[in-house]
Amino acid sequence: MKLCRLINRVALTGLTILGLSTIAGPASAATTVRVAAPNGNSPYIINTDHGAGGYYGELLKKIDQDLPQYKFKTTFTSQNAVFAGLQSGKYDVAMSNFWYNKERFNNYYHTRANGLDDLRLVERKNGKKANSLAEVAKKKFTVVPVSTSDARYSLLANYNQQHPNNKINLKGIGDQTTGDALKQVASGKYDVAVYPYAAYKSVQTTAAGKNLTASKSIGLQSSYFLLHKSASNKKLTKAMNKELQKLHDDGYMEKLTKKYLYENTFKLPGAQKAFNAHN
Repeated sequence: MKLCRLINRVALTGLTILGLSTIAGPASAATTVRVAAPNGNSPYIINTDHGAGGYYGELLKKIDQDLPQYKFKTTFTSQNAVFAGLQSGKYDVAMSNFWYNKERFNNYYHTRANGLDDLRLVERKNGKKANSLAEVAKKKFTVVPVSTSDARYSLLANYNQQHPNNKINLKGIGDQTTGDALKQVASGKYDVAVYPYAAYKSVQTTAAGKNLTASKSIGLQSSYFLLHKSASNKKLTKAMNKELQKLHDDGYMEKLTKKYLYENTFKLPGAQKAFNAHN
């Protein structure tokens, strides 16, 4: 009988310990989200020792903080590799200035808008001048070639499609950094480049940048996160959309815009109409 009571006490103690262990055990691990970002896109994305910085880097850190069920891990690579990896499922999310593109919006999930870009024509200070894409085409300006995986290529290609009698001389290339592209304008190799204002401002104090100027705004473009299509990423898209809505409505995006993009794009004429226009 004593032996039986001893066995029962040991069994009860074991169950108690097991119960406490279950109650005090760690929460389920967060789902890792693999994010791809292109190199050379300051001030939007900056590769730092502490991960991605810049406008989108800081925005993603805030999303990571507010969505504890996910852990976002960023990899820097070429822009072409971003899309190859996103298509194959190597990456879950692509982070950069990804504007509306019908084909991409069909091929990938996309979030609500995560930012607003102010588009400009970047020209030499003492060179030819234009204030619209129509003027660039009419005056036969030479345009710095644009990566075919870049949102700016789609923008210019769409312009040409809509204006068959006044086309821009558009040439596609592989990857190219903002700095390298604008050096070609500063040197006189090309007349003009099309870039967001913040990209121009990020090189303005360089040797090449001091020889450049920017036109007035020629339009606003919303940017979006793109996601590989899968059941888990469909759920992730919904979670990110809810968070992006909050970060826009509470002024967090506007705060980041003023911090990184040299102006408050959300206060520019037409911003309310342009923001999230393709969602």
